[in-house]
Amino acid sequence: MDHPVDNTLPMTFVQGLLQGALNISSAADIQTFVSAAGIATHLLEAPGARVTYDQFVRLYQQVALGTDDEVMGQFSRRIRSGTLKYLCSSLLDASSLGKAMYRFTRFWNLLLDDYQLDYREKSGQVVISLEARDSTANAQRWGHELMMKLAHGVASWLAGQEIPLHSVMFSFAKPVYAAEYMHIFPAPISFDQPCTALCFGVEWADTQFRRSKAELLPFLQVAPRYWLFTTLKERLVAQQVRQYLLTNLKRDDSIQSAANALLLSTRTLTRRLKEEGTSYQMVKDALRRDIAVQQLIHTDLSISHIALGLGFDSNAVFHRAFRGWTGSTPGAYRRPGNAPI
Repeated sequence: MDHPVDNTLPMTFVQGLLQGALNISSAADIQTFVSAAGIATHLLEAPGARVTYDQFVRLYQQVALGTDDEVMGQFSRRIRSGTLKYLCSSLLDASSLGKAMYRFTRFWNLLLDDYQLDYREKSGQVVISLEARDSTANAQRWGHELMMKLAHGVASWLAGQEIPLHSVMFSFAKPVYAAEYMHIFPAPISFDQPCTALCFGVEWADTQFRRSKAELLPFLQVAPRYWLFTTLKERLVAQQVRQYLLTNLKRDDSIQSAANALLLSTRTLTRRLKEEGTSYQMVKDALRRDIAVQQLIHTDLSISHIALGLGFDSNAVFHRAFRGWTGSTPGAYRRPGNAPI
């Protein structure tokens, strides 16, 4: 397999998105959104269940359009469809990226009742923060994640490349799926902070950019995939190992071979992976899991064919491994309502 394979997301991200949507839509509407995204409803509460990037993006789009709220019930006031378009249009004639992102925060502060965004330059960094206006503010957890991703995504689009982040802070407690953040926020992350914020180098604030209205529509059409999922994860050693394994799942996929390919010693590779909160076997299992989930959802390949392609000697061994990865059987991803997309 020599093509990219996206990481999958834990169902907790779907649950976070839908938690806000439930504030402004009915259970029947939620069912419609989930089905239209190709997500099997019986997996919504399944421990360990996963979704593909395509499914999550489709769900995001379905909910945003279906509720007429571009923040999907995450904040106390609806943000009507078309708001993001006018927001981005208002940034195009800014003289620098810093001034554009200052406008970004001012724009949102005209719309949000319970939270406010702030832009400041401090100690060599640009800091964009989200803070509660008072003690009654109660944005959903995913609302904090969404606003940080939106700020980073818009800034990166204006700059023409993904801006490296120095750090990301959240005001909520560390979630059980915190290790998954490496695929979304390419930076050190901390929790239980006084406010939610992201930081990047202040040198980016002086960046001059040229973006036209003609370029804006294509950007919005591919949203939110463009800005939800980071491309900078390739800097992670775990991602380099993952790319190596993509071409070696059925050949020599030993840690020694991976270390040789990355020009590292086995000890160094093990240490670097540990620093990133993972291990060689965890990276290998996650890749096999993601390939299996995506092929079960997006293709009509037989389970036997998928198992063989992942290097399993039998269906029974594959079933056992898949249940360990996701808590569900491969067949659960093939039930009615979860047809190939």
